[in-house]
Amino acid sequence: FFGVISSSPAPRNLFGEIRSPGYPKPYPNNNISIWDIRIPKGYVVKLTFRYFDLEPSESCFYDYVKIKADKKNLGRYCGQLGSATGNHPGRKEFVSKGNRMQLAFRSDFSNEDNGTVIPYRGFLAYYQALDLDECDPNNADEEDERPQCQHFCHNYVGGYFCSCRTGYQLQSDHHSCKVECSSELFTEASGYLSSPEYPEPYPEDLQCNYSIRLPKGMSIILKFLKPFEIDDHQQVHCPYDQLKIQARGREIGEFCGKESPGSIETNSNEVDILFFTDESGFSRGWKIRYTSEKIRCPQPVPRDRFTVIRDLQSVYRFQDYFVVSCKTGYNLVEGNRKLLSFTAVCQADGTWHQSMPRCEIVKCGNPTELTNGAFSYVNKPANNNYQSVITYRCNEPYYHIVTGTGGDTFTCSPDGTWEDRDGQVRIPACLPVCGKPLHPVTEVQRILGGKLAGRGSFPWQALTGIHGRGGGALLGDRWILTAAHTIFPKGSGANNVSLDQLAEEANIFLGHTKVEELHKMGNHPVRRIFIHPDYNPKDEHNFDGDIALMELKHPVTLGPTVLPICLPDTTNTTFYMDGHMGYVSGFGVEKNFISNNLKYVSLPVVAQEKCQSWLDSKKRYVPMVFSENMFCAGFLTVKRDTCQGDSGSVFTVLDTDSGRWVATGIVSWGIGCAEGYGFYTKILNYLDWIKGIVRED
Repeated sequence: FFGVISSSPAPRNLFGEIRSPGYPKPYPNNNISIWDIRIPKGYVVKLTFRYFDLEPSESCFYDYVKIKADKKNLGRYCGQLGSATGNHPGRKEFVSKGNRMQLAFRSDFSNEDNGTVIPYRGFLAYYQALDLDECDPNNADEEDERPQCQHFCHNYVGGYFCSCRTGYQLQSDHHSCKVECSSELFTEASGYLSSPEYPEPYPEDLQCNYSIRLPKGMSIILKFLKPFEIDDHQQVHCPYDQLKIQARGREIGEFCGKESPGSIETNSNEVDILFFTDESGFSRGWKIRYTSEKIRCPQPVPRDRFTVIRDLQSVYRFQDYFVVSCKTGYNLVEGNRKLLSFTAVCQADGTWHQSMPRCEIVKCGNPTELTNGAFSYVNKPANNNYQSVITYRCNEPYYHIVTGTGGDTFTCSPDGTWEDRDGQVRIPACLPVCGKPLHPVTEVQRILGGKLAGRGSFPWQALTGIHGRGGGALLGDRWILTAAHTIFPKGSGANNVSLDQLAEEANIFLGHTKVEELHKMGNHPVRRIFIHPDYNPKDEHNFDGDIALMELKHPVTLGPTVLPICLPDTTNTTFYMDGHMGYVSGFGVEKNFISNNLKYVSLPVVAQEKCQSWLDSKKRYVPMVFSENMFCAGFLTVKRDTCQGDSGSVFTVLDTDSGRWVATGIVSWGIGCAEGYGFYTKILNYLDWIKGIVRED
């Protein structure tokens, strides 16, 4: 016959009870009942019997309770407490490993013993959910194929979770751990960094990036500690695992194997260390101690032997600087530009902010030309560079050199100027040599009448043309000494004309003994005329102050035929003593004709009293004034005298002490031509006036 089969729905509560059919009454025959106990994951099932009373039999053949869990039989039970046969569960606790358990109950067709029906009451069981300690390796759920936690397992009621060691990150499967080293940043001036787990073998599948970032101008130094060990290959360079070092994007190196890179100066404030590993290997990795120092700049090197680097240091680092100067006589130059100073600063990238200049020798330029003179180079080859030496000289014998106390030698100075021995830059002057004709008159014996002058005998002689022909003498290289009456004649009324207008109209000729040749050579224009204040053109009987100066617009160039006359020494009065011979030259009247040639006469000075008594002997209505500013010269018996046209020419004597010719008088006035004595302006009395205008040194 068919028995009863029943299956109870799987309890999902965290606890409950299971009763045999009809309990606490006897269970029926031919019964099969199955209970599937299922509780939430993270728990295990614990089952205990509070009451158990089943027909006992050998091996529980007839009626029994069977318990299954985790695909295993946990036992087959029957009988009564204390019965000789059967298998009573007693107080035993049945615990699953997973969250499911099955309990099956079966009864056969009868419960009789020798014809007597025995009422067996069945069983009462309790189940409850117990928390599963998933972290216990003995409790691994066979159905759970996930690996256990790679690092740390943490149990809680109803479940568990995994975590990782420091420096690792839990992956998306919530079980495995991976090193987190993709963006490690170091900003301290020094420190340590290493492969994960160092000095233990590093993990697999790493993609590490360690970045060191320091302020600009710092240089990072990497020092590898021991041991250094990265998987390598004998033939191929770093095929498995690689340690790469980059500084500012440029690769310094790729390392593996067991040979340590030692110490690396990166010369950069930004360094990246990249570490890649594959799936296998047992190498111990690496460790770096990094330090930093200010970045170095290359040692400055002079471009030439004249460049001086002040306070040269052995090492230059970021923000250090050096100053460059040149040896004396050299200038700092950059390109074509002269520098007053030069400083270079070490930059953050290890370069100097400007390149080294060069030193160029100082050039003084061409020396100043000397008027009426020249310079010559002492050094060979001749140049205008520092320490070059020149000497100045004048065109002798017509000019003599006048220098400062530093002399006539000039040197190119470090300042780029030509300087004498005293450090003065003012060049010498070439001053006219006076009273030194190349062909002086030599005869001193008396010669009747005028004599033709040779070229160069009277090189100071000027031919003037203002109010007719007159004479004059060259002083220096731009002054003409003459008589005032050649400019403002006595009683002519010409003194109404201004001196400026007379200067415009005046003709001055120099440098020849023939009048026609003088005219061919050309006029020397006059800038200004000065007449002595004592001269009175209205008084025809008084020639006091008969002296004038004319300044030429341009200095004349001196030479054999153009040379100035000297002025007398203020202390020397011997030139005016009775009988002292002198010479007068001029283009005056000769036999009633105006001479075309320069003539000269030699005349003795006559004592004042002789001149005065001769004047007194001349019966005139109004006597001529003979003052102490005049002297007379000539003969009473010999027909030899100066005449019209010679006015303004000078009376000259030879100063035997100095060997120079000196002008002592100016042809002024007389009574007729070659009729007795001639009268001259006494230059000695007018020296202060002359020098005040000429401003002689």
